[in-house]
Amino acid sequence: MGTARVEKLLIATHLGERDELLRRLQEEGILHISEFEEEKAAKEQPKAGVPDKRDVKLKQTLIGLNQAIGFLSGYAQKRKGGLLAGKPSLPAEEFRHRVEGLDLPHKLTQINQLSETASKLDTEERRIKGELELLSPWTALKHAPTEYTRLNQADARFVFLSSKEEKEIFVKSIESLTTNYETVKREGETEYAVMLFPTSEEEAVEDALKAAGVKTIQLSWFAKPPAEEIKARRKLLAKTGSDREKSTSQARKMSDELLGFQTALDFYSNEGLMREQHEKMLATEKAGLIEGWIRSSDRKRLEEIVAGFEASEVRSIKPRKGERMPVALRNPPWIRPFEMILNMYGTPDGREADPTPLMAPFFALFFALCISDAGYGLVITAVTAWLIWGKKMKNNLIRILFYGGVLTVFAGAVMGSWFGDMPQMLAIPWLVDVRNALTWFDPLKNPMPFFYISLGIGYFQMMFGMAIDVIDGLRTGEYGSALFETLPWFLIYLGIPLILATTNLFGSPLLPRFLFTPILIVILASLAVSLVLYNRPGPTSVTSAILLWATTTTALLAGAKAAGLLQLPGIIVKALLLGAVATLWLYTVFKGFSEKTLKPFGIILGVLGLASTLIYVSGAFAPNLFMIAVLVLNLGFTLSVLNGWAGRIVWGAYSVYSNITGVLGIILSYVRLMALGMVTAGIAMAFNQIAWMLRGIPVVSVILMLIVLVVGHAYNLAMSSLSGFVHTLRLQYVEYFPRFFTGGGLRFEPFGLKTQYVNVTRRK
Repeated sequence: MGTARVEKLLIATHLGERDELLRRLQEEGILHISEFEEEKAAKEQPKAGVPDKRDVKLKQTLIGLNQAIGFLSGYAQKRKGGLLAGKPSLPAEEFRHRVEGLDLPHKLTQINQLSETASKLDTEERRIKGELELLSPWTALKHAPTEYTRLNQADARFVFLSSKEEKEIFVKSIESLTTNYETVKREGETEYAVMLFPTSEEEAVEDALKAAGVKTIQLSWFAKPPAEEIKARRKLLAKTGSDREKSTSQARKMSDELLGFQTALDFYSNEGLMREQHEKMLATEKAGLIEGWIRSSDRKRLEEIVAGFEASEVRSIKPRKGERMPVALRNPPWIRPFEMILNMYGTPDGREADPTPLMAPFFALFFALCISDAGYGLVITAVTAWLIWGKKMKNNLIRILFYGGVLTVFAGAVMGSWFGDMPQMLAIPWLVDVRNALTWFDPLKNPMPFFYISLGIGYFQMMFGMAIDVIDGLRTGEYGSALFETLPWFLIYLGIPLILATTNLFGSPLLPRFLFTPILIVILASLAVSLVLYNRPGPTSVTSAILLWATTTTALLAGAKAAGLLQLPGIIVKALLLGAVATLWLYTVFKGFSEKTLKPFGIILGVLGLASTLIYVSGAFAPNLFMIAVLVLNLGFTLSVLNGWAGRIVWGAYSVYSNITGVLGIILSYVRLMALGMVTAGIAMAFNQIAWMLRGIPVVSVILMLIVLVVGHAYNLAMSSLSGFVHTLRLQYVEYFPRFFTGGGLRFEPFGLKTQYVNVTRRK
C-alpha cells in the first residue's frame, strides 16, 4: 500500500537488436522510458528531410486496416455476448506470428477492391432508383421525351401541378399563348402534364411557370418512351442486385477473418508506439541508449529480458539534479481499481502518501448512501459480479460499482428500502417481517437519523483528512505546516464536540464535566497558534513566536474566564496574564532599544497596553471591555517593534475567519448523501404506486404493472447510480483531497501494449 520504490537505469543496445528489445519491453510493460535532455533540445529545432519509408508504410498499413475493419464489420456475424463479451486472449509469443501469417498486403487489396465495388454499386443503385421514381408517373407518355424537346420550331416542358388552384392559375396565365397542354397522369388534385409551345414563346412560358410556381421536371435526356426506359432500368437494377449479392458473399466470407485484421491493427498500432520511443533515445550509427525508470521489484525481470540479447546491457544510474522521479502506486488488488479515481484528480508528488487506500472505503460507502436501496444494491452487485467473474471483464469502474453495490445492500436494509416499499406493496407477511427486522430507521418517516449520519460522516472524513495531513507533514519534515497550520485546527474541531459532550446539550453529559476546562484550554491555545504562527515565511525569532503565542493564549483564557466559561480560579488567570504581558512588554522594549525600532507611537501603545492589563488584573471597571483592550493594545505595541510579525498576524486572523466560516459549509455539503438517498427511495415508491394503480385494468394489468416496474426501477437505478457516483466523486475531490493531498507528481507510465481488440498475455 502506498508508492513503490523506483530506480533509474540505462540500457545500451545495438541498433540491430533495438526494435526487438523494445518489443519485449513493451510486452512486459515494466519500464517507464524517459527522454534524454539532448533529445528534448533536438525536438525544439525544426526538422527537415525525407520521412522514413518504414514510417510511411506503417501509416499506410494502419489506414488500410482501419478501413478494412470498418468495411468488414458491417458483414461480420455478431459475437456472442455482444458489447459485454470480453477481448479474446492471445499469448505474446503468437501476437506477431498470427499477424505475419495473414498475407496482409494481398488481402487488404482485395478488401479495398470489394469496398470500392460496394461503393460503386450503392451509387449505381441510388441513381437507378432515382430515375425509376422520376419516370414512374410518365408511363402513359407514348413518345420518348427527347422527341418533344428536339423539334425545329417547337419546345416542350414537363410539368408537375400540385393542386387544383395552382393549375387554374397556370392555365389562366397561358391562355394568351399558343400552347398545347396534355395531361399525362392525374392523382387526386396533383397532375403530371406535357406542354408544347413555339420556340418564339419560350420566354413567356418561362415567366408563366415562375409566376404560377409550377415545378418543371427534367426528362429531356431520356431517348426512349418512359415505359421502355423503366423496363431497361429494372433489368439494370436486377443486375446490380446480383452483383451486390456476389460482392456481399465475398465480403461475408472475408469477414470471417475480421479478428485477424483487428489483431493486425493492434499489432501495428503498437509497432507505431514502439517506433515513437526512438525519439526519446540517443543513438549513434550502431548503438542506442534507453533511459528509464523501473520498480525495484521488477528489476530482476528486466535484467532477465536484457540478458536474452547478445549486444544489450543494463546499468543503474543516478537521477540528474532536479529531475522528477515518476511515482508508481502500489496497492492490494481490491484497492487498485480506485486508482482510477485518483488518476483523474492527480498523482502524489513522491513524498506524500498515496491517498487511494485512504479514499477507497469512503467512496464505496458514500456511493451506497446516495442510493440507500437494498434491492438496487442487489441488482448492482449481481450484474457487476457476473461481468467480473462470468465475463472476465477487467474494468476498474465495474469493480468500484461492485464494492458500492455490496455496501448499498447493507445501507438499504438498515433504512428499510427494498425497491422502495415493495415488501409493503406485495403484503407478503414473512417478507415484511424480514424487512422490519433489518430496519433501524425509515428516513422518509424520520429523516433526522440520516441527517445526523451524513453530518457525522462528513465530520469524520474531514478530521481524518486533517490527521493524515499532520502525520504526513511530520513524516516529510514539513513541521511548520503540520504543527502550526493543520494541527491547531484539528484540535479545535476535535475539541468543540468534546466540550459539547460535557454539557447538558444531549440531555445528560456524555463526558465528565471536569474535562471541560482542559479541552477549552487546548482549543484556545490552538486558536492562538493559528492566529500568531500561521504561514511563517522566512527566518522567525523563536523567542518572539513563543511570547506572542503565550500572551495571546493567556489573553483568550482571561476572556473565557470573564465570560464565565473557564472553571479556574481568577487569581491564577490574572497572574498568568500579567506575567505573560509583562514578559512580552519587557522583551519588546529590549528589542526596540537594541534594534532601534522603538518609536514614540509604539511607546504610547505599550504604556496603554500595560495599563489596560493592570486595570483588568486589579478588577476595576468593566473586565470584558478591558480584555479587548489588553489583546489589541499589547499586540499593536509588539507588532510596531517586531519586524515582519504584522503580516503574520493579519494572515493568521484571515485563517481564523476562513476556517470558522468554511468548516460549516464543508460538513453541510455531506447532506447531499441524505438528499440523494431519500430521492432514490421516494422515486422508487412513486413507481410502485403508479404500477399498483393499474391493477384494475382487465387482462393486461399484470403486463402493464411489470412494464412500469421494470422500466421505472431501471431508470431510477441508472440515474441514482450516475448521480451517486458523480456526487461521491465531488465530495472526494472538493471536500476531502484538499485537506491533505497536494498532487502534481509525475505518473509512472510503463511502456506497454495498448490493444483495442485482443488481450495479449505475458510470456511465462
